Amino acid sequence: MRFTEAQVKEWICRRLGKGVVKVELTDEQLDDAVRDAKEWWQMWVGQCKSVLFTLTDSTEYAEALIAPDIDSVVDVVFESSTESFTNLFSWADVDINPYTFIYGGGGEGLSSLVQYMQYREMAKQIVSSDKDWDWDRAKRSVVISPRPSAGARVLITYISTTMLMDYMTNYEVRVFRNYALAMAMKMLAVIRMKYAEKPSAMGGFAMDGDAMWANAEAIEGDMEEKARQLQAPVGFFAE
Repeated sequence: MRFTEAQVKEWICRRLGKGVVKVELTDEQLDDAVRDAKEWWQMWVGQCKSVLFTLTDSTEYAEALIAPDIDSVVDVVFESSTESFTNLFSWADVDINPYTFIYGGGGEGLSSLVQYMQYREMAKQIVSSDKDWDWDRAKRSVVISPRPSAGARVLITYISTTMLMDYMTNYEVRVFRNYALAMAMKMLAVIRMKYAEKPSAMGGFAMDGDAMWANAEAIEGDMEEKARQLQAPVGFFAE
């Protein structure tokens, strides 16, 4: 089931006893709880988006060219090259056939297959065939090396600055709204701790601020553990 922010706030109020007891939170405070949960979600999990981007012959691409809502780039997948390593030496008129011998006749000399493997290693050194990327936080740009061919495409995955609940799974929504509930409980606990005891016609009665704060911290810790399990593996973020 998908939730909107308004539905999350209404759910929080019901969990705090709305309709049975008075919930001493304003709409602004509920907005703060949801906003804190969004910031927490982006810090712990992050909402990732992917965009297919066409490269030019430049090595640096500003975020404005890629997407308007980039917080940081976490992965770049390069399009598989259809060019053979043999083409890298076509200028030398080198004929590579893995079933023939290059030097001498009668089966003497090195197999072209061996030569091919040597050419592969040479090609990697000459043109740095292993493509690499980096996210320059200072310049807010993606740096590609070596210099790509114009028209090549890459799939760029990034953490978005905007957090939309429409992109969350049902399980993620449950984690998110429970964390927002914990934030609302802490705000309400602070209010109730200021009035540890209230008078009534039947005598004074104690507020539950301390107990509510402890419960909120327990929920917060549980949600942080669940969020940690939702984090992508380290290899996903590191190139």
